[in-house]
Amino acid sequence: MANQLETQLALASSLGLSELSKTAIMRGLFSLDGTQIKYSFRRTKSYQISDPEEKVRADAVAFLVLSKGYDSRKIDTEVEGSHNDFADIVLYEDDRCTKPWLVVENKKEGATPAERAEGEAQAFANGIALGAKYTMKDYGDESCVWQLEGFGARERRRNKLGDRELLPRNYSQDMVYPLHAGTEMDIKPASAFDISIAIRRAHSIIWAGGKRDPLSAFDEWSKLMFAKVRDERYTRNGHPRSFQAGINESDSAIATRVHKLFSDAKEQDQAIFPRDEKIELPDSKVAQVVRVIQEISFIDTDSDVIGTAFEDFFGSVFRGSLGQYFTMRQIARFTVGMLNPTSEDYVLDPTCGSGGFLLETLLQVWNDTDAGFAGQGNLARIKSDFAAQNVYGIEIHPTLARICKISLLLHHDGHTNIEADKSCLSPNLSKPRLQKDRQFDLIVGNPPFGTKVANGDEDQLDGAFLDDFVLGCGKQSIQSEQIILEKSVSWLKPGGRLGMVLPDGVLNNSGSQSNCPALREWLFKSGRILSVISLPDFAFRRSGATNKTSILIFEKFSDLESARLSNQLEACEGDIAVALKDSGLDYNIFFGEASHIGYTPSGRPDPRNDLYIADENGYLSDDQTGSILGEWNVWEENGAVSDSRCVAERASSVWRSHPSHRVDPKYHVYMAHKGDYVPHGWSSAPMMDLVKRMRRNVDFGEEPMKEYKVLTLSQTGVARLREPGVGNNPPEWRGMYFYDSSSDWFEVRTSDIVYSGIDLWKGVVCFVTEEFDHALVTQEYPILRVKDPNVIDPEFLSILLRSRRFQKAFRAINTGHSNRRRTQSSDFGKVLVYYPPIEKQKEIALKVRNARENIAKAYIGVSDVENELDAILHADEEWDETTES
Repeated sequence: MANQLETQLALASSLGLSELSKTAIMRGLFSLDGTQIKYSFRRTKSYQISDPEEKVRADAVAFLVLSKGYDSRKIDTEVEGSHNDFADIVLYEDDRCTKPWLVVENKKEGATPAERAEGEAQAFANGIALGAKYTMKDYGDESCVWQLEGFGARERRRNKLGDRELLPRNYSQDMVYPLHAGTEMDIKPASAFDISIAIRRAHSIIWAGGKRDPLSAFDEWSKLMFAKVRDERYTRNGHPRSFQAGINESDSAIATRVHKLFSDAKEQDQAIFPRDEKIELPDSKVAQVVRVIQEISFIDTDSDVIGTAFEDFFGSVFRGSLGQYFTMRQIARFTVGMLNPTSEDYVLDPTCGSGGFLLETLLQVWNDTDAGFAGQGNLARIKSDFAAQNVYGIEIHPTLARICKISLLLHHDGHTNIEADKSCLSPNLSKPRLQKDRQFDLIVGNPPFGTKVANGDEDQLDGAFLDDFVLGCGKQSIQSEQIILEKSVSWLKPGGRLGMVLPDGVLNNSGSQSNCPALREWLFKSGRILSVISLPDFAFRRSGATNKTSILIFEKFSDLESARLSNQLEACEGDIAVALKDSGLDYNIFFGEASHIGYTPSGRPDPRNDLYIADENGYLSDDQTGSILGEWNVWEENGAVSDSRCVAERASSVWRSHPSHRVDPKYHVYMAHKGDYVPHGWSSAPMMDLVKRMRRNVDFGEEPMKEYKVLTLSQTGVARLREPGVGNNPPEWRGMYFYDSSSDWFEVRTSDIVYSGIDLWKGVVCFVTEEFDHALVTQEYPILRVKDPNVIDPEFLSILLRSRRFQKAFRAINTGHSNRRRTQSSDFGKVLVYYPPIEKQKEIALKVRNARENIAKAYIGVSDVENELDAILHADEEWDETTES
């Protein structure tokens, strides 16, 4: 759409159209298509733009609509007038276009005296014939308006008004405006409910049922809100508001004022929109939005009310394809609450998106300031100074950056420190505070993850190199969240804190190629991992993401602490656990695991919220007892942890607890509490003490023609055979096809247990019956054999491992953050298994076996009935065919 407009404007310039005509093209009043100009009146009409007179008519139409505010839907062209002559332009008074008010006659610019005289005569003849009140000649370089009503047909002097600028507005009637600044009839603050309805309605008008893409619709919405704020701030007392619709005022007149407001706002505040940015909405849409929100004063509405209204609005708009740009407010609110910012902190979100974390920071600081400075005369100044001077953000997406700025502006400022159209990794940021390290007290955010930053990526690195970073040194590419985390820590002042949403792979992936173990080592050496809080799988599901995520709270070491740890690391040959202890820098890490976070997987509100307790307005309650945030507050005060969702472990112990030094909360909370769930009278033992892994290799070269059975598993716990010839499967499961396979194959035996190394946490585990004896599985399906069947029954164990309790345990030990998370064999062996006496085990196994047999019989019974019915219907069909023949 933008390219089409640029093409039209270039054509307009080459044809010599006036600047007013170009503005009319941008406003959608008419368009150029090759050799044609198309007018968007009540009825669309097209003419040859190569005609010099047509250029003058286009300018005259633009003048009537844009300069005088007349409704384009009340304009027509080539209207039959006097003696088979046609008026070039007719402006009507009524919507049905039956009452002509003005007739316009056009001649080409530079017309001869004879042509000019002819034009004037035609203007009068057509105006009188049509019964218009005014007539006008417009030749581009000359214009004149006459009043016809009340004068004779030959009068030319006493009824002459002058050039076209003296043409009356609004059909010679005074326009009535209902809203005047500083009076009783002025805009007013509104409730959160009323604001929410109004801004939703405004956005829906622009979105137009999906005709405009979601992000550009939001951008246009932002432009109109920018114009609205301009009008609220700079309209003098007693003067009519510009952002309003007069009584019976045309859409074009309303839109013209809004365009001017937007232009003036850009000139006065250049931090949001570039000077060449235009409102790209038809006048009708602009006027509709004005009528919806004109009576609301956003500036005079309390920031908490604005926050409540916009939280719900942003949460609903940023769904689906825009979900990547939005973090649910519950996540931002909890993260900021863990950091507990004050008005003295400098705060940065390096990938601020729509600004959710920064808005939440503003609201929490303002709330803290209201409580801490109540009654003091400088309260408002402290709040405004914090918003204007202490809150920073970086956003690479220019449209999204503008949305963020407008959102901050509507929340009473803070928008001037948003760095737009730049990556946070760029060395060429324009804000002075962003150009140096160690500048911020707090860093918050939810960086994009799952994408790689490669050397030479100008969009992301902007002249920087991966070798400039500790974690990127010597690499050709690196995961975006890793390098953004390093950059964020570099911006922290010594003792500064970070709160960031990260994929769980950063916290638990063990493969060196992932760079995650190296990242965790760097974190331990750079500061304190104060806390890690696990979020449920669905935290970002509604945006299409399947990543398992957690919130990291981190504190940067002071220079002295870094030196002490560095010296001890050198003394103990790099053993971080020893270095932490010997340097006196060992500390506790607070882990928490949230199952409920205030919204459902679909994004609907959920009263259950493990993260924090909300007050009646949804903000953080003063009393957080029973929440993870409350437990964190108590732990910070006295070091005590009593909530089973949480645990505190010494950093040195966490480092040593796993070979990969994993720091994911679900793992550490499970390991701390795994013995708490053993039922009374049951025994318990680590998995490794009860089973052994079997690897029965098969020599396919010995019998290449031998046919094998291949096993596949499902979440139902029932095994079945894989069909040959389906998908990528070979046409037959014969030895020759396995011989050259890239996978390793192993044989299962009756009473084995087989599970999926990727989907164990989903219950993909089964007991091997005689039917599947000697079947094959790949290395992705580990095979287990019970060491002593008199201690634990293998069939019972397979059922136990599919229970919800053990699925949760397997989720705790999984590594990775995608929907395909792996269970490492070493971690699997540490899982604590609890089991009743062997007789009870066999009883449970028998019940499940019988139930499954009954299910199978039921399916067979249903199939038999359906086959009987099919047989009857088939017989009837044959009988019908026979009788008809």
